[in-house]
Amino acid sequence: MFILQSYPRKELAQLYFPGLNPRSAYMNLRNWLLEHKDTHPEQLKQIHGRRILRKCDVALIVELIGEP
Repeated sequence: MFILQSYPRKELAQLYFPGLNPRSAYMNLRNWLLEHKDTHPEQLKQIHGRRILRKCDVALIVELIGEP
């Protein structure tokens, strides 16, 4: 069961890609998010560069690509 809370970005990425190392998982998550850059540019711009994703950032990611 997924808990909506703040996550370090690599930890969240590993929830989506559990079989990959943290860096690879993050790069895959980043690529998924870049696919939504045109539809939510301002929201994704706020997330870019954060090492710790706030609860509202995680909620946006879940809204865009679904739960891990």
